[in-house]
Amino acid sequence: MMLGMRTRLLAVLVCLAPAAPALATARQDAALAAYLRGRVAAGEDDLARASANFGVALATDREVPELRLNAFEAALVSGDLRTMTRLADELAANPPEPGAASRFGFGAPVVALARASAAAAARDWRGFDAARAGFRDPPGAATPVISTLLEAWSRAARGRWDEALAPLTGAEGNPLARSYFLEHQGHILALAGRYAEAAEVYARIVAAEGASVPRLRLQAASTALEAARAEPAKAAAWREKAVLILGGGPPADPLLADARARLAATPGLDGRRLGGLVQSPGEGLALLFMRLAADASRDRPQPSSLAFARFATFVAPQMAETWLVAGDMLGRHGLHALAIASLDRVTAGPYARSARVRRAQLLAASGDLAGARARLAALAEEPGAGFEDWVRLAEVEREAKDYRAAAESLSRAIARLPDPASPETAWVWFLRGATLEQAGDWAAAEPDLRRAVELQGENAVFLNYLGYSLLDRGQSLDEADAFIARAFKAAPDNGAIIDSMGWSKFVRGHFAEAVELLEQARAAEPHDPTVADHLGDALWRVGRRIEARHVWTSALALEPDEKLRARLERKLAVGLDLAAAEAAFARR
Repeated sequence: MMLGMRTRLLAVLVCLAPAAPALATARQDAALAAYLRGRVAAGEDDLARASANFGVALATDREVPELRLNAFEAALVSGDLRTMTRLADELAANPPEPGAASRFGFGAPVVALARASAAAAARDWRGFDAARAGFRDPPGAATPVISTLLEAWSRAARGRWDEALAPLTGAEGNPLARSYFLEHQGHILALAGRYAEAAEVYARIVAAEGASVPRLRLQAASTALEAARAEPAKAAAWREKAVLILGGGPPADPLLADARARLAATPGLDGRRLGGLVQSPGEGLALLFMRLAADASRDRPQPSSLAFARFATFVAPQMAETWLVAGDMLGRHGLHALAIASLDRVTAGPYARSARVRRAQLLAASGDLAGARARLAALAEEPGAGFEDWVRLAEVEREAKDYRAAAESLSRAIARLPDPASPETAWVWFLRGATLEQAGDWAAAEPDLRRAVELQGENAVFLNYLGYSLLDRGQSLDEADAFIARAFKAAPDNGAIIDSMGWSKFVRGHFAEAVELLEQARAAEPHDPTVADHLGDALWRVGRRIEARHVWTSALALEPDEKLRARLERKLAVGLDLAAAEAAFARR
């Protein structure tokens, strides 16, 4: 591609050479340099810098569709609405050839939606209609969900409410389309001020699937409160319905918790002040794009989720949720700087604390563990902080290998757990036990690990960790075997558990059986250096010493921790027998 780009730039600029050869050479070199800088920046996930450099290259050569496509993608994902709009218009007029190389693989449908979202952001509904005419739902879609909803919102933007609602009454045989259509019926009815109808639609959605969608609960409650104002004779019933709807859903969700607290403090609160009502076509489109982003990344992050999330921020930048969703999608694609910049836009409201937590986690993911620890520690010390705040801090401390600090944070988390302990909180006890074990304090770790197993007796991870820890210390071998056997019964295909079973055979001197099990574990966990180390030891004991050295060498290539690396290097140098004797002497 780079050679083709240079050839194209030279071809466009060659006409300048007879009049000003030095100028032509300087310009083509500058254009190529800018393009290369853009490619490097894109490779480093600095899409804002990539977009700027692609723009410089395009200023010299506007006839390279592939370059324009890469510049468009960088502008879209980095949130540069103005540049994205200009490039989307150019791509619509001069599309790249099929299969043109690009970072995210955005094609004509994304270009069309980009143009539509830009028009909606400008409230240019005529331009919106022209842009959406170029969009087609994916081939084979039984119901054209996106194009139908775009048409509905175009009509709603003009106040043609019944025409907007008409195409959303079908798709009875398509559950996904029906879910989308029913949700946007509610949004359009609410925007039209038809609150009683909207409340009934939202209530149907909540009854079917809204337990995990807090905003739908808030919208159902808000429209019910507005219906109470519109129908004084039924006000008490509507207000009771609002309270019941808000009472369900995730109890710790910040949006619902805030709404419950405000409604309790002001019983006469109306729906507009409670929040959640769709107040413009742009907000309706934002809710569509946010859901599309979430659905596109449900199994694994898809590039289209980035585009949908950005469209949401373009059409409704005043909605905090759009920036939260964009930050989440960017973070899931490893675009940490852009994700943090998006979350920085969430400074107030119910989601502000969630945004601060997510920013800290993104700092940790980007390698800034000190910055992440400082922010999570501040959050954990705030009034009203819960045990989850201390667990999040502990997780970063563990990543920094500060196990003592992590154990202390987990102790503060456990102090905030509901009493008595329950199976749902067993993982916190397990995490503290595992942290103490990694810190070298087995005496303190063992009771926590046993407590976790008591609370969740069939949890394969808990059982295996406790069993292997006992086995590795030569302690209570029969009990260790029993824990590992229970773990295997719960998760027979788990490579780590098969490794524990093989190591148990090794510890008891059944080396041939150990080899058989450890080879199975290695096949299941080919990138685990500990499994490879164990297999190497078993192979050595059955006399397959060349294979043992080969497996130990491969374990070194898997980036083991310093302690395991030292053991592997010593075994490769002197063999297992002498290395094991030296280790036993050192433990005395």
